[in-house]
Amino acid sequence: MYNAGLRSISAQDFPSLGIASRKPQRITITVAWSTYQSLIATSDEQGRSLSNTAAYWLERQADAMKREAS
Repeated sequence: MYNAGLRSISAQDFPSLGIASRKPQRITITVAWSTYQSLIATSDEQGRSLSNTAAYWLERQADAMKREAS
């Protein structure tokens, strides 16, 4: 599994942005074909959009990584 060395970004990293910047952020990523196919299948099964499914997967992984670190 590829680990890009993810780290949390806080308001301290960008003090000029403040609380108003804590809204969802848009990103662009490239994923393996098999991951894309899994995302498509899961989003179809759950009736979610592709981007919502990807965001959900990322949030779950981020939560798991936080639990492992503590």
